[in-house]
Amino acid sequence: MKVFVLFVASMLIIITVMGYLFYDKSAEMMEDKIGGMALQSVQQMSKRIDNLLEGYEDRSLLVVGNEEIQKQLFGKFSNASERIQNNYANTAFLSNLVNSRNDINDIYLLGEKGFSFHYSPKTSFPAYNAYTNGFTEESWYKQIRKADGEVVYFGIRPSLVRSGDPNPVFCFGRAEKNFSTSGEIIGVLVYEIDPTEIIEILSEIDYNGSGTNVIVDGQGQIVGDNDGMRLSSMLGVPLGEERQGIFSAQMDGEQTLVVYNRLEASDWTLAGMLLGTDLMKDAGSLRWYVLSLGLAFSFLGILFAIFIASTVHRPLQKMIRVMRRAENGDFDARIEDKREDEFGYLFTHFNRMVARIKELINELYVQKLLEQGLQLKMLGSQINAHFLYNTLDSIHWIARIHKVDDISTMIFGLSKYLRVSLNEGRDEVSVSEVVQLLDSYIMIQKVRYQDKFSLHLHVDPSLERYTVLKYIFQPLVENAIYHGLEKKSGKGRLDVAFIHEGECLKFVVSDNGAGIAADKLSVLQLMLSGKGTEEHDNFALRNIHSQIQIAYGAQYGIEIQSRPGSGTEVTMTIPLTKRNQTKHAS
Repeated sequence: MKVFVLFVASMLIIITVMGYLFYDKSAEMMEDKIGGMALQSVQQMSKRIDNLLEGYEDRSLLVVGNEEIQKQLFGKFSNASERIQNNYANTAFLSNLVNSRNDINDIYLLGEKGFSFHYSPKTSFPAYNAYTNGFTEESWYKQIRKADGEVVYFGIRPSLVRSGDPNPVFCFGRAEKNFSTSGEIIGVLVYEIDPTEIIEILSEIDYNGSGTNVIVDGQGQIVGDNDGMRLSSMLGVPLGEERQGIFSAQMDGEQTLVVYNRLEASDWTLAGMLLGTDLMKDAGSLRWYVLSLGLAFSFLGILFAIFIASTVHRPLQKMIRVMRRAENGDFDARIEDKREDEFGYLFTHFNRMVARIKELINELYVQKLLEQGLQLKMLGSQINAHFLYNTLDSIHWIARIHKVDDISTMIFGLSKYLRVSLNEGRDEVSVSEVVQLLDSYIMIQKVRYQDKFSLHLHVDPSLERYTVLKYIFQPLVENAIYHGLEKKSGKGRLDVAFIHEGECLKFVVSDNGAGIAADKLSVLQLMLSGKGTEEHDNFALRNIHSQIQIAYGAQYGIEIQSRPGSGTEVTMTIPLTKRNQTKHAS
């Protein structure tokens, strides 16, 4: 019950916290991503509007700097002919200016001396002195005059000059100065542009139908939108001081994401507004998905907790019973239960521990037997080694004197073999000394068997500084000669290789002799794997295999591969141990 309650409580807390954090982070990432995309769109629209306003400003400069236009506003002509020529010149100039772009609705030149000029591509003839100087008291007129020649933008709105016209136009103006004298203001120029191009720019991106774009002046008033519904109203939320930004705010009772970018050509700001309800539709779907997923996993987790709580007791009792058997000395006791959980891990390692204890007991027993055999061998080999070497050396030279080469060769090989084999009683020798030992042994065997076989010896030079047990190599070569090549008709081949592989030495002896019968090979392989019965005729091979595993570990030993009539390959694997020079010198 404790495990169940703890598991369920932990699981519910983790799922709840994880689900909330996942939803919150996902919603934040979605808002940031959509806001970033919206800001990029607003920046692109801002550049286009800036280019448009700069074009308007350049065209207005052409008008205010024209001398004939200034004459028209002064109205001082020497005669009627001069006035008519001036009117024609101004008409032609404005006509060319309008025809260069088809977006101009009206151009008004309002002079403070009572003279005015109105040109529109919609009418056939321009109007001269169509308006008196009564506009000078209008707020927009004063605003243009106060700007002292700079462009003043009024945005999309009804006409400044023609009252009662419901069609919206984009209005801007600038003061007209007398450049021939001290530069006093002599009137104002008012442009009324078709707002279609600006409206199209604002309408190009609607954020999948969930938002709109507006142009806001320095006081927060909307001076441009895509449908005319918000013109002259206030935005309702303050924009930051930065040139661009993203923030969320309540607008008309709804959560709205606002992105904005300041225009370069004026003090206006282009703002995009995305409704939070439409913006977070995907986040809402994600919220319900996370909630449903959390409930489903909570239900499954509770079922899983019930299953765990109900199955803990059974494996514990099974393990306790087997541990009591091992405690009483039964090291053959095993937990026969294949599991993939923590209990399976405990069962597996408990079985390995008991098996290892039994293996260590058996190894200790075998080691004592081998030590007893070694003591007997040492007792039987207490002879004067120098006397034996000198005697064999004398026989060798007598055979050389009498020119009995076979005897000389065998005695020389035997002497060299015994020198390396006895080796001051040391069990470990260098790999190079083992190679000398095998070379002396094969020298003797080749004299005995004449040309019965050819030897091919390969030794990796990097192995010479390592030490190995000296008695485990020669018996494998001996088996290859006696059991393989001796039974072969004709000349055979014996391959002996010392291979450096990783951190191991592989000693490979292969022959193309008689091979081993399949049933006999199976018995040998089972015996080497520790599963077969002990047979007296395999004593040498089994003894070497046991010495290797006792000295180096159970993962090392001998492997045999053979095919009747094709030969046999024996591979012995042992770990590499560097030679201890100090110990060797002592």
